[in-house]
Amino acid sequence: MAADRTCRVLRAPTVDGSSTAAPVTTTPSVGSTTTLGLSSSETTTTEALPVNDDELLVSVLESDPELTTMSRLLLSVGFENRLSGISVVLAPVDGAFDQLGADLLAEIESESSSTIALVDIHMLDSVETSRVEIVDGVTMIDRYAQVIEVLEVGGRQIWLIDTVLQADGTGVLPLLQVSFSSDVVEALGSSLSDDVLIMVSDLVEQSGRSFEPRRGPVIDEDIPDLLAEVISVGAISRILTAMLETLDTGELRISEVGIRITGTYLDENRAAAMEAVARSVGAEVLLAPRLPVTAGEVDALNDEISELLAGSPVSFVSGRAEFVWGSDRVLERVAQLLIGVPGIEVVVRGHTDSDGVPASNLLLSADRAAAVANVLIGQGLERSVVRSEGIGSAEPIIIEGVEDKVLSRRVEIIVSVT
Repeated sequence: MAADRTCRVLRAPTVDGSSTAAPVTTTPSVGSTTTLGLSSSETTTTEALPVNDDELLVSVLESDPELTTMSRLLLSVGFENRLSGISVVLAPVDGAFDQLGADLLAEIESESSSTIALVDIHMLDSVETSRVEIVDGVTMIDRYAQVIEVLEVGGRQIWLIDTVLQADGTGVLPLLQVSFSSDVVEALGSSLSDDVLIMVSDLVEQSGRSFEPRRGPVIDEDIPDLLAEVISVGAISRILTAMLETLDTGELRISEVGIRITGTYLDENRAAAMEAVARSVGAEVLLAPRLPVTAGEVDALNDEISELLAGSPVSFVSGRAEFVWGSDRVLERVAQLLIGVPGIEVVVRGHTDSDGVPASNLLLSADRAAAVANVLIGQGLERSVVRSEGIGSAEPIIIEGVEDKVLSRRVEIIVSVT
């Protein structure tokens, strides 16, 4: 049976075994069910349904496109024969296994005992367990995995979670893992001590990102000391500082077997700097260039730049390629939008008012455009992606039939995909 998303019921699980209704992400079609495992009086399909709750649960797991990895692991250990007494299956989505890493996943799957341990840690015989907590209205498992969706399947539930849980002996949860994007940093691990937590929090605050820490369960009182055996807190600080400054996205993973850094870099020079820091602490590093921007992202950049320049125009002294005092400050903000954006070309178009000789105005406008381009480059934009051109007095700003000469002495900054 295919798992129809119109049949999915999204609920917030509670620790007493019940569930409270939350907004449903899709609207059931006429004749469909709203709870998996319950038949409808208006069904139009002739496909045979599983004959019992166990078969239904297995069928849903196999057919859900977000649970392909978890389904494979479950079936490999004879999951259908291990359901006695189980009320909730905790199912990491495929994205959670992607974060785990292909190498570690392959290592776990290569040993049946590790696979079984991983499967067992994702089974709950009851929700009345200390492993389930409600934190700020969010259901958490083992204090670090978040429940993102609940499927009602016959007499059981499948809880989709965003993190692969720790299985004793498999090394699933690292000592420390810090992942970040352009606006948020997440940290989790079995060795996320107060000292490490404070250090990471301070670095995140300096970078202007938000911070989401998740502590994992400590299954051994000696675990916090394991991190110190692999790397010092000072070295972690040095690595994270470099990562936040040089990478667009990244992940630092520290386990008992070593240190691994992955991510996408803003430019090759910064990638080289990051690799140098990684080598200094013996870390494995795997970096890739940031994916080129899309046409839609470029349009959004142009809109934002236009708004900045409209609110704070870049103006010039009449007859000269000299900025009116303070009018070039907005270019710092423009440069910050563009620095590190891959696959773009930035064209600066200079303009003059209609006073003077057109040929001279053309030369003056070219000088003004070059002045703006130099400021952008001075702020850190790569010289190779910036070019300038003069338009002269050919495109004056006319307001109610009269030229606004101050506004005519302007520049345009246009971003395009190379």
